[in-house]
Order: sequence, then C-alpha cells, then structure tokens
Amino acid sequence: MECPSCHTENRQNRRFCAKCGRPLSIACPDCGFSNEPGEVFCGGCGKPLVTASVSAGKPVLKRESPDAERRQLTVMFCDLVGSSALAEQVDPEDLRDLLAQYQDRCADVIKRYGGHIARYVGDGLLVYFGYPRAHEDDTARGVRAALDIVDAIKDLRTGVLAAGRNLEVRIGITTGLVVAGDIGSGERVEADAIVGETPNLAARLQAIAEPNGILIGASTQQLIEGLFQCDDLGEQDLKGISKPVRAYRIRAESGVPSRFEAKVARGLTPLVGREAEVELLLRRWRQANEGEGQVVLLSGEAGVGKSRIIRGFQEHLGGVRNRVLYYGSPYHQNSALYPAVEQLERGLRFRKNDTVDRKLDKLEAVLADFDLPVEDHAPFLASLLSVPFDRRYPLLELAPRELKNEMLRSLVTLFDRMAAQDTVLAVFEDAHWIDPSTLELIGLLIEQLRSARILLIIVFRPEFVP
Repeated sequence: MECPSCHTENRQNRRFCAKCGRPLSIACPDCGFSNEPGEVFCGGCGKPLVTASVSAGKPVLKRESPDAERRQLTVMFCDLVGSSALAEQVDPEDLRDLLAQYQDRCADVIKRYGGHIARYVGDGLLVYFGYPRAHEDDTARGVRAALDIVDAIKDLRTGVLAAGRNLEVRIGITTGLVVAGDIGSGERVEADAIVGETPNLAARLQAIAEPNGILIGASTQQLIEGLFQCDDLGEQDLKGISKPVRAYRIRAESGVPSRFEAKVARGLTPLVGREAEVELLLRRWRQANEGEGQVVLLSGEAGVGKSRIIRGFQEHLGGVRNRVLYYGSPYHQNSALYPAVEQLERGLRFRKNDTVDRKLDKLEAVLADFDLPVEDHAPFLASLLSVPFDRRYPLLELAPRELKNEMLRSLVTLFDRMAAQDTVLAVFEDAHWIDPSTLELIGLLIEQLRSARILLIIVFRPEFVP
C-alpha cells in the first residue's frame, strides 16, 4: 500500500505510513469499504468516518460530525425527590423496582408527547422536545408532558413507600439554541447530544423547584403564553449562571382549546387580503339561514391564516347564538370522539370539582332546553363523557359498535335541535388530527342535516383527504 504523501510502500492493513506517519486508506467500521485519507463519508455506505490526523508527530483519532446542527429545542430535566433517603430506607432490589416503575411512567408520558429521552442520570431524566424529531408545538408538548408526569407519579402505587406517601419530582424546562449531534469518538460516542446554555439552565431551574413543581424560563413562557396558568417568580440567582434568570411556575393548563384561541386573548392583527374568502363564507351563511345546509372545506398549510379567516368571518357576523367548535388534537388522534367530548364538557360547563350528580344535572338541563327525552339521550352522552350514571339510568347492555352508534345519534340530534332554534355555525378545526369516529360524525351531519340551518366549516392541512 503506497503512502499518498511520501510514496513509501507499506505492507497491507497498515493504518499509518511506516516512514512519515501519515494516515493510509481507512476501512469503514460499518461496511469495511476502503476509503482514502481525508474522506469524510464512506464510499461504500455513506456513513460518517472516523479519520486520523497527525498532531505533534502522533496520529490522533478524530470523529467527524458533519451532521451537527444548530437547533432551537426545549429541554426538560426531571429528577426524583428524596431518592437518597429512599436508598437508606428500602432494600436495593425494591428500590430498583421502584425506580424502574418511575422511569416507565415517565417514558410513557414523554413518548406520548413526542419527546426524546437523551439520558438517564441516576434517578433523573434529560429530555429533548424538538430533536431529533421536531414538531411545531414542541414547547407546549414539553410543558404538557411535565404536568402529566407529575400526575402519573402521584398515582404510582407501590408497597415500597410508607402508607400515605407518594413519589414526587422536580422539573425544569427551558427553550433555546443549541448545537445538536453526536459527540465523542470510538466506543465513547454519545449519540444525539446537545451543547449550549439551554440544558444547563433547565438543570438549574429543576434544582430550585419545589416537590412536584415545574419551573420554566422566560423563553419558554413566551412560547406557551395563554396555554398555561403561570406564576411569575421574578428573577432568580442560579448556581453557575452569571446573570439572574426570570422563572415561572406552571400551575395548570389554561383551558384554551388551541394556540390560536390563546392568541385571540392577547389580541389579533387586522385581517388583510382575505376579503374574497370571508365574503364566500358570508354567502354560505346566508344560504344556511334559509334552511339549505352548507359545508365549506378550508385547506392550507400550517400558519397561512386559516383560523384567522374563520375569526374574521365571525367578526362580520357580530355574534352567533349557536356556535359549536371542535378541535382536533395531535395528542388524541387515537381517542374516539375526543373533539366531541372536549366540546361537550365546555358546552356543559363542567368543572373539575363537579360531583357526578352535578354533571348529570347539567346534562339533563341542556336536554330539557332542547326538549329531548332524558332517558333516550342522557345515558349515551354520559357514557361518552365517562360520567357514571348507574344510580340514575339503566345500565347499557350494548355491543361497543352499537353504543357508539347511539352516541353519534344523540350528537346529531343535538345539532338538529340547535338548528331548529337558530342557525348553527359548526367549525371542525385541525381535521387532519381528528379520529375516525369524529370523521364518521361529520359524515352523518352532512348526510342527515342537508335541510337544516347549519354551516359546517372543516379546516385542515393539505395532507388530509376529506
């Protein structure tokens, strides 16, 4: 094998020249293909190579990282409270089982929201939202995951803990610019690692959080404003951070059904250049007023202003007595009729502290307003809402498919009765995230309410096939 630098002939399989020490051809560790010195990617499989360079006369291995990139992502640090005390109190095997249950609960939640567990650090977790896979709402996903982790840990029951004691966590979240990619070389390569101030800040916020507390930085708060209830804790001096950092405590979701509605609460910019679309909707509204049911499909890429057009149309109407808003959710695409459940809970004004009887009273009051028999509809709607009703109504002895059909029938009947009172504006936002059962409901509305006073607007992205 000839050295490309000094042209000395070297024996086969040498990696460096025997005379000048320069690197010879490089065999790819993945496919074995022989590559020339200085080549960054393997000619056989296309993967990054481990190349050699010479420093002070000695060959030094250096891993090329052409895939490293600058990314904005949300970083979460989650740590178990009191783990050292637990280690003193329980048997190591019991502690191992407890930590495994805790990690499994956290992993299930993080997976549901599309996060990536980069590392388990003892009883802590380092989690990315936005890398390797990015979503348009990664910051909100991270905060929702944190809230769900706290709830999941509270519900964890194990014989290891003393009676009345639950596991608790501390969580810190922040959003910022990092460099992401593999770090290290050889067997010590750390895949999907990030470098920057963001993970350090998240770790420091986690360290000052209260048990079951979730602290976020200012950059994260700006991105989720309106979606969550936050307490401003002011500027905090954090260890290792040169300047005071503003921190916020997350209390709960705000109940706003979408990011656009959160923007509405803060005020919208004027609608410009959409007069034709708004006028079309107004014409369809007038036709619906005359008893000719209308369906409008509104399609466009994310962020082009679909929801803003709907809002502008409603502003022209001035006010709508019967308005039904369904919202598809990327987190509940496999939850049957989730948009209908969420809308019913809003419409019935359910509260978290409502008793079962209070919820059933509210449901019966609405059915009475529409002059609908309680016994024909309340059991099915209560079942849809997961409200126990066995103390008031007979149990439903139906197959799952029959039960779903009865739920759909009751929902369509509600629409029909509303339309008999006044024209209904029904908007299905983000239909590309709606589950199959809700799509079935839309089909029934279109088929059965052709002569009803209803304007049905279905909003979606181009990938959705209506």
